[in-house]
Amino acid sequence: MKRITYIVLAAVLFASCEVIREEDRLIPVPVDMSSGRKHVLLEFTGFRCVNCPTAAARAQSLLSLYGEGLIVISLHPASNPFTQGLYDYTCPAADTLYRFMGGNASTPFPTGNIDLAKSNGNYFFDPAEWGGLLHTAMNDSAAPSLSIEAKTDTLTRQMEATATIIADEGVEMRLAVWVTEDSISGVQAMPDGSVNTRYIHRHMLRTHAFDSPWGEKIRMSKAVAQRKVHLTLPEGCNPRQCRVIALLLDNNDKHIVQAYETNPYDGSNSLP
Repeated sequence: MKRITYIVLAAVLFASCEVIREEDRLIPVPVDMSSGRKHVLLEFTGFRCVNCPTAAARAQSLLSLYGEGLIVISLHPASNPFTQGLYDYTCPAADTLYRFMGGNASTPFPTGNIDLAKSNGNYFFDPAEWGGLLHTAMNDSAAPSLSIEAKTDTLTRQMEATATIIADEGVEMRLAVWVTEDSISGVQAMPDGSVNTRYIHRHMLRTHAFDSPWGEKIRMSKAVAQRKVHLTLPEGCNPRQCRVIALLLDNNDKHIVQAYETNPYDGSNSLP
């Protein structure tokens, strides 16, 4: 199946009520969506960042465009001043990833990354660049197969997940399991200078399995491998709004080579 995507020049993405010249209008570009390869948009954001809601809307538009081929994860790293203050949406994993990529107190927000990969020597990119980077990544279809099934106990917040990997024998990768929470009502500075106390934060990274967000090393001794993990959701986390994301990472530079997202609670697969 091919999905038609649309690319527009970055200069007009955030323009307001301007007439777009014929040569600058949306151009349909076919992308092969049949390979099963999924990509991840890491959206770095903070509640004090007035431009971050616009970037979040951009992420949602890309998610609508690419559907199941894209997973969006919102990260609030403690090392950036836009996340610091009376309201704390940070988690240690977000900061670990941010600092690995070279993020610090002066990194401008909003910013993002595709698949934890570098492009032209950089990790961080303006929202206007996300679409082009994602389109380029979508043309790389080679990837191992990955899926994950998860169950959760809504009372104890205990979660159990089983990842299944299909790849060539002898291949070494890292398997990571992250948990996001969606539709969190909270505080957010808005582009018009106001403060929205009921802003809906989407796809927020909350926790991870294993000892770090980098997961553990997997060596394929046969074509199919499975790994079961257990974790506990943080206090205040709503299990019904959580998603479990399995990631396969390159052993060397840790970029994401495959991803899979599932809902651990749909009313039928909760733990007994």
